[in-house]
Amino acid sequence: MKHQPGPMVAQAAMPTPPDVALPAGTGPPAWYDQIRALLIQTGLPPEPAVYDVLWRYVRDEDAELSLAIDKALAGDGLTLGTVMSLRETLLGQMSEAQVNQLIAQAHGQAEALTKRIECGQTDLADYGRAIADGGERLAGPMDATALAGLLEQLSAATSTVQAANGRLLDELEQAAAESRALADRLTQAERAAVTDALTGVFNRRGLMAAVEKAQADAICTGRPWALAVVDIDHFKRFNDRFGHAMGDDVLRFVASHLAERLETDGGFVGRLGGEEFVGVMPATSVQAAAGRIDRIRADLAGQVLRSAVDGSSMGRISFSAGVAEHRAGEGPDQLIERADGALYTAKRLGRDRVVPDRG
Repeated sequence: MKHQPGPMVAQAAMPTPPDVALPAGTGPPAWYDQIRALLIQTGLPPEPAVYDVLWRYVRDEDAELSLAIDKALAGDGLTLGTVMSLRETLLGQMSEAQVNQLIAQAHGQAEALTKRIECGQTDLADYGRAIADGGERLAGPMDATALAGLLEQLSAATSTVQAANGRLLDELEQAAAESRALADRLTQAERAAVTDALTGVFNRRGLMAAVEKAQADAICTGRPWALAVVDIDHFKRFNDRFGHAMGDDVLRFVASHLAERLETDGGFVGRLGGEEFVGVMPATSVQAAAGRIDRIRADLAGQVLRSAVDGSSMGRISFSAGVAEHRAGEGPDQLIERADGALYTAKRLGRDRVVPDRG
């Protein structure tokens, strides 16, 4: 999975707070209340796509998204069109209309190619009949004039089929180019559907699909595999102090830090949401995985982050993590839940540490 390492950059200007009174607090209950308040305030329909954007907004998952929504709320208002546009441009999610357009293009190319092949078959059939007719005429008596006429007819038929073949080859080449371009667009769409737009690692959808595949592979091979849920320590405090843009750089930095160290052995990283990530380690026991994640944690905690503008120190970033090993008959959600439980133990013990699941 391709990730996006991000250097520390200068703090972005904070937006003007929107004139919307949101319930205070963090965590799912408060986030639900905040989304409900926004739906009432804006009159937006409670559709899945709208809820998805507002969920990311109240959780402060994307600086550009937060800035754009704050601007809309402080200005002419947050409309359904604005929400869908933000979802498409900032979150890299294709609209239903775009998906339908790609499907229509694929059908159109398939129909055009079928017609080109059918035309080529007709030309070949005509040429075959001309050859057969010429053969029958050659079987009988012919004078020089009739023979010359037959040769001229066959020559014309040959020229016709050669021209038709040339056109067909050109059309097939064009169709192949169009198909390659469409395949590239479909590949990009598929990649965008499973990639977190901010960090470049798997998004939640891609993560769960990859975890299910890792589970199936482990069942086939009989080898263990482990999963870590990683949470950046005091991320909200960092965000409040340095701003959303700098917070996004930290998310990119941590995602890159994890991915570079886990992908070398066939592992992968996904963003579970907010400042939480999941790292998957194939063919690894829970103790070995905990040791590996702890080394990654120590390496990160030992680095001082500095502004790319003036070199000023922004301190150190650490994370807490819980690690769990897959059990037979266990689904991805259950495994993540056990790792998440170990993560909360790490937080209760003071953060900046890795705790293996002992359940």
